[in-house]
Amino acid sequence: MDEGIMGVFLGLLIIAGAFLAYRIERTNTQLKHEIQLGIEKLEAKAIPTFPDIDELMDEVQGIITETIGQMRVPTIADNLGAILQNWAQIKMAKEMNAMQNPILPDSGVFSFEENVES
Repeated sequence: MDEGIMGVFLGLLIIAGAFLAYRIERTNTQLKHEIQLGIEKLEAKAIPTFPDIDELMDEVQGIITETIGQMRVPTIADNLGAILQNWAQIKMAKEMNAMQNPILPDSGVFSFEENVES
């Protein structure tokens, strides 16, 4: 009787081992499949398609041509506006300098004896 129980128990252990091996193999196959899908998704996201050098050169040439095509020869109004802007900038710089350094004389030479309080 002990041999019969031992045989049944050994048979159950072999069946359980075979079932575990089957489950491990099935899980391994599913895991490989999931990893492959993940790799394909990453490859699709990570490696963008870059245009070749000829397409890039054509696009840059088009941008340069468009920019140069929009340029025009300066008119007298442009030149007068630049003169006015330059005059206003110089005047503003002098006023800012006078506000920041009120003790400096207009000649640009600083006299220490004249500006020292006794």
